[in-house]
Amino acid sequence: MLPYLLVLSFVMFWMILEQKATNRKAFWVPFITLSLFAGVRSYLVGTDSGNYARSFVKETSIYNYKFSDNVEFGYQLFEYNLLKITHNYFWLFFLTALIIVGCYLKTIKKYSVNYEFSVFLFITLGTYTFFFNGLRQGIAMAVFVLATPYLLEKRLIPYLVITVIASFFHATALFMIPFYFLVNININSYYKVFLSFFVSLIGSRFIVSEIASTNPRYGSYAKPSEESGGLITLGFYTIIILLLYAVRHLYKIKNEEFEKLLSFYAMGIVFVIPIAMLGTNASGPQRLIGYFSWSLILLLPIALKKINNFYIYFISILLFLSYFILTTSRFSNLTPYLINSIFEAL
Repeated sequence: MLPYLLVLSFVMFWMILEQKATNRKAFWVPFITLSLFAGVRSYLVGTDSGNYARSFVKETSIYNYKFSDNVEFGYQLFEYNLLKITHNYFWLFFLTALIIVGCYLKTIKKYSVNYEFSVFLFITLGTYTFFFNGLRQGIAMAVFVLATPYLLEKRLIPYLVITVIASFFHATALFMIPFYFLVNININSYYKVFLSFFVSLIGSRFIVSEIASTNPRYGSYAKPSEESGGLITLGFYTIIILLLYAVRHLYKIKNEEFEKLLSFYAMGIVFVIPIAMLGTNASGPQRLIGYFSWSLILLLPIALKKINNFYIYFISILLFLSYFILTTSRFSNLTPYLINSIFEAL
């Protein structure tokens, strides 16, 4: 757990230092630091990392590389071209980290009202470490984040284009298309959330079955699981929904972007609740949460700025730091953090 805390501390220290010294939002040092930290890790870190590194570890020849109908073409094309150049999986992890971290930091820098706190949330909420396990879906989620401005501005075509591009890495990105219309439909936010929950309640079993049937790799999504990680995360995010709506009401937040992002976040989380009630694998459909939960990176700074209370800020930092320690040390095989053996020999 210590390496994660050290990286978090260094990134936050540098960002605050650069802000104080130059009045500038630090981008490049956090970007390179977080990308390198993800890149130099061993394939033993993360439950799914070994699957992604397999072709590199086995030094599969591109002449023996077979494109599969069970893996999204965009990712396979990326992997195929990378194998032409190297069999060191560091480059797989590092280059995908550059894409993912870059997409998030670019969006955070542009839209957050508190850049440093948003980056802190990016790390501690597990949005950063998500792709240590679900690499393809992590890429898809990060690319989808670039569609955020078009969601807020009601620009359907660029929203669709980016979502489709994201689906080249993980098909679940297409699941986000209906939420464009739900977010922008002109009805009360509470009705939107109820509608999302009701649709999922009625159709969750069918939705999970459909996802599982589209690809043999997703077959485990429909299987029961006793893992608690998904339920703890879901419960945590559900509580935050209630707190954010309470803050919106008590402090009379009239920010249109806040309203749309809150609706988007709440609809996504409540949509997953009936799916979780089916007892499905936490690493399956419940991973859809990541498409929505990242919006907390923008929502929470707005809410805390409106509250404007030092003690609330301090408690929030302790809460999210505790959540980070719990989820990183207990779930998804993220600890112990191990380095790629090629670097151990240096």
